[in-house]
Amino acid sequence: MFTEKIRNAKYSRIALILMFMALAISVLVLADVVYYYKGVITATVSQAPLTFFPGPNGYVPPYIATSITPTGFSLTIQLTNASYAYYYQVLGMNVYSWCWLYVTNVTVSNELINNLWLYITTPQNQTYCILPVIYKAMPTPLQTYQSCTAGYWKNHASIPPWSSQYPPNETLGSVFTALNQYCTELSNYTLLQALYFPSEGPYKPSSYCGKVELLLFQAVTALENSATMNYPLTSDEVITMTNNAISSTNITEVTNLQNYFNQLNEEYEYACSPGSHYVIIPPTTGCTLQPGTYYISVFVQPIIPLYIGQSESIDFYLACNVVNNESIPLPPVAG
Repeated sequence: MFTEKIRNAKYSRIALILMFMALAISVLVLADVVYYYKGVITATVSQAPLTFFPGPNGYVPPYIATSITPTGFSLTIQLTNASYAYYYQVLGMNVYSWCWLYVTNVTVSNELINNLWLYITTPQNQTYCILPVIYKAMPTPLQTYQSCTAGYWKNHASIPPWSSQYPPNETLGSVFTALNQYCTELSNYTLLQALYFPSEGPYKPSSYCGKVELLLFQAVTALENSATMNYPLTSDEVITMTNNAISSTNITEVTNLQNYFNQLNEEYEYACSPGSHYVIIPPTTGCTLQPGTYYISVFVQPIIPLYIGQSESIDFYLACNVVNNESIPLPPVAG
């Protein structure tokens, strides 16, 4: 019995020690150690980099109504079951300093519009850039691409718009090196000549190398797009994919890649500006504005059929970066 009391006392002491240790640990876990450093932010009011004003066609009831707000603008437009609706110069902008203009944080309340673009034009009615707001019934994502078709590169065969790295007179074999082993007659043709395939190619259209000619027609287009614009593929990727397809000697693989390039080359053609100098539209879709006056036109492709009484609200920010060519979305705002 005496031994049992000693044992119980020992266990009690151990339990007491464990309890104090647990309390000490809990104090350490719950305790806060905070260091405070003082900062000062001084806010001053300065001239806005741009201001808006109603355009020449900003108020044509009931078709269009434009209102200027302290922090932006509001447009009300009437849609019908037409293929397209173009609201010309409905809004004006006075730009007072260098500005990288882009669209961001787009939200929609319904799905009445398939495509909606903002055309930024000069007073001389020259299209300066095109900013997609809705594309394929979806708000413009942060990743928006550009492309031009083969016809554009064929009809603008100079530097620019062609890339100096891959000029029109560069041989196909020097870029797509698989041609030095497969379909070798094509290796000495130029990049520009490939845009005339297959009608001016050396192989029969039904042959394997005739299929390669069709691939090169789209591959050269993709190469120039990737080297000069914000294209879904890099130039190295275009070259590697083309070389791999040619080396496969598989007609299905060659044709599949041709179709893939063709899809990319046509899908983003809306962002290709004709002429020797075209607008570079980066991932969030933007363009550089110099001080001056500009007009905004709204180009809409509705989803038809539409029914009277339907409506859609489109909220977005037309942002102006006055420091560099970077399109940064609006951070989450509480409240």
